[in-house]
Amino acid sequence: MNNLNSPACSLNRQYAQYAQYENHAKGYLQEGDIMIGIILDIFTKMDYQQENFTAHPAQKYMIFSSSAFQNYRHFLAAIFAIKEINKNQKILPNLTLGFHIHDSWASERKAITSTFSILTGSTNFVPNYKCNKKRTPRAFVGHLLSSISNVIYQLNSIFGIPQVSYGAVDKSFSDKIHYPLFYRTLASETAQYQAVIQLIKIFGWNWVGMIFSDDESHQKASEEMKNEIIRNGICAAFVVYVSEQISSIGFALKTLKKATAKVVIVYSTNVLFLQILINKSSLAKHVAWLILASSPFIFNGMYTNSFNGSIFLISRNGNIPGLQDFIYKANPSRSPYNDPFTASFWLNKFKCQPEQTFRKSSSSYRVCDARDTLHEFDSTFDINKFRRTYNMYIAIYSVAHALHAMYTDKNIVGSTLPSDKTTQVFKETQLHNYLKKVNFKTSSGDNISFNGNGEVLGSFVIINWNIFLNGTVTSRDVGTFVSSRSPELVIDKESIHWPPPFNRTPTSSCGASCLPGYRKVLVKGKQICCYECVQCSEGEISPLPDMENCMRCLEDQWSNEKRNKCIMRDTEFLSYEDPLGVALTVTALFLSSCTAAVFCIFVKYKNNPIVKANNQELSYLLILSLFVSFLCSLLFIGRPMKVTCLLRQALFGFIFAINLSSILGKTITVMIAFNATQPGSRLRNFVGTKVPKYILLLCTLPEVLICTLWLIISPPFPDYDTHSVTGKIILQCNEGSSCAFYIMVGYIALLAFVSFFVAYLARKLPDIFNEAQYITFSMLLFCSVWISFILAYLSTKGKYLAAMEIFAILVSSAGLLCLIFIPKCFIILFKPPACARGHLVETKQKQNYM
Repeated sequence: MNNLNSPACSLNRQYAQYAQYENHAKGYLQEGDIMIGIILDIFTKMDYQQENFTAHPAQKYMIFSSSAFQNYRHFLAAIFAIKEINKNQKILPNLTLGFHIHDSWASERKAITSTFSILTGSTNFVPNYKCNKKRTPRAFVGHLLSSISNVIYQLNSIFGIPQVSYGAVDKSFSDKIHYPLFYRTLASETAQYQAVIQLIKIFGWNWVGMIFSDDESHQKASEEMKNEIIRNGICAAFVVYVSEQISSIGFALKTLKKATAKVVIVYSTNVLFLQILINKSSLAKHVAWLILASSPFIFNGMYTNSFNGSIFLISRNGNIPGLQDFIYKANPSRSPYNDPFTASFWLNKFKCQPEQTFRKSSSSYRVCDARDTLHEFDSTFDINKFRRTYNMYIAIYSVAHALHAMYTDKNIVGSTLPSDKTTQVFKETQLHNYLKKVNFKTSSGDNISFNGNGEVLGSFVIINWNIFLNGTVTSRDVGTFVSSRSPELVIDKESIHWPPPFNRTPTSSCGASCLPGYRKVLVKGKQICCYECVQCSEGEISPLPDMENCMRCLEDQWSNEKRNKCIMRDTEFLSYEDPLGVALTVTALFLSSCTAAVFCIFVKYKNNPIVKANNQELSYLLILSLFVSFLCSLLFIGRPMKVTCLLRQALFGFIFAINLSSILGKTITVMIAFNATQPGSRLRNFVGTKVPKYILLLCTLPEVLICTLWLIISPPFPDYDTHSVTGKIILQCNEGSSCAFYIMVGYIALLAFVSFFVAYLARKLPDIFNEAQYITFSMLLFCSVWISFILAYLSTKGKYLAAMEIFAILVSSAGLLCLIFIPKCFIILFKPPACARGHLVETKQKQNYM
């Protein structure tokens, strides 16, 4: 409806009369071709008498906030931006931006009425009626607070009107399912939380106190921040919610006195925090403050010393050329007659009124002088450092650039910029599609665009606030946090001047710091940051203090005694320099020399009956195989190599198979030779040299087959063991297949058992050259040695395992050599008459007679 006199547009006339109690309740309206609704705060509180729903509530009083000048700058920045845009022929040429600005008084109730007033085009509004379609806004800008931004959005979204906030940081607005039309020219609280967490971590704090405002917006933010801090392994020594009541502040101070945390995070409004300063505790001088704010707090006089050395995390500065002069020149005498905000601001701050509204009866007020300026505020506020003001400025420009893109989009029928100022060519929801794509550069060179969550990327400045003895107050930038870069946090810790009690970065932890070499262990019933220190286990280190977990050293390294550094492990293997290796090497060489000597004796006395007895060829082969077996033990000494690992077990198995096969052949030869002499014996057909050869071949071939398959399928290889011996690496040969190894050794054991059994049966045969008795004892020794080795093999590690196998090889081979060949050599060398033919015949006759 367009008629302001219609009944629907006049229903609220009585409330309209009430609203006129304060001029600024109507807002500030400037007509334009395209309208923008702006809702912000200057007056921060409006109290009402108890409502009984029988009459309109009456105003009781209104408080002019301590941050009013900052909020007033937001208002002036919006006006300044719109004036710049209207003068700029590159943005919306031939069209002018108009605005309808309302003060929400930091009240959700007032924000709803202000939104309805802007939507309907009249202060005397009725929901769902448009009393002046020319005043319908295409977009809304606001609000500074998340709670008020939310109630504004709930109304705007019904009509599909997008909203750009310049201060709402609630992360729920990033949910584009529930808030698809919501944008903001700053990052959400999530970026702020990450900046706080990284600051806490870079300073090494894990025990912090937290103070928050007791209001809906800060309560939600505080819970999310606390959860994020705890999720990152940082503990809250205390969490205090402070309201404007004295009892609440008293409780906060009492909590501060009892707390042990040396760092306190503050996320509160200016007024509340100043009240805490007024009621400051002695602890305030002994803690470091980490303060989250849109701009530095308003400090005055004696209260500032409590915050000397504080760290502030505030949004980025923005340069707005020309805004400083515009603010300084703001004066109700120069402002339009319908600007109630400038008039109200000057009335409260300077007790003056514009000449056109001045009442002579008001003796406490004066007429505002056109020469008066706001320059005197420059001593308290750094007007060149625009933060939230800058966010308001780019919010207006974001809307203007989106409107310009929409009107110049030739894909929309009739959307070209009209010369006749006809702007009703699109729907409200269309602007949303262009806001998503906004990308422009400000006059100061900043690139502005919205991400997928409808927000400008997070950018914060870390400020160190200092008050010196001469009263000088300084605020220095000591770091930045930019969520779009890596690393996000850059800070100069050395340039920070901490509070006087701290000579360096404060330490704030629940327990004592854990030294390197120790790790944290949680204490049952306490918070995660309250811990005990426990030394790292062997093989693990903690090179830095306060580590939660120890680090395991690399495979070739081990921890030192202090458990703070990994050192190279000692390598262990049976080497030729090792005393045990030297002893075994000397023994092997000595025994091989003895074997070579025996072989030489047998070759020299090859015609001796003792040498000829029991198959001369098998004796030679047995002696040579014993010689090789002594030498093959040397393959087990020295650093394991690929070749030695491949050869040593296979060669050992093959040689011992020949040894035992030869002994078995010699024993069977003795039995055949004795039994073949009896009348009618069929064994005469087996007397000769072929039978021992067949026995040798048949008994050795399975071992050759086992070793060949072993080397083909799963061959041994050089390996190392880091678990058996503490702090050492055992270099060894991995057998590849343990099953193949045991099969090989098992077959040797089978041959040894058969040889022992056959020799035992032939031990009493009445032959002067019978070796069966010696073979029986040698096999008994052989089996005993290798049974002991198998038992020891299962429990021995490192170089001693190799030494055990060498010992078993040497002892078992030496037993064969000594028990079978040494007695014969003794007779050959020292009792040659015993070898004479006559003596042998006489001895044989005596045996037959007996």
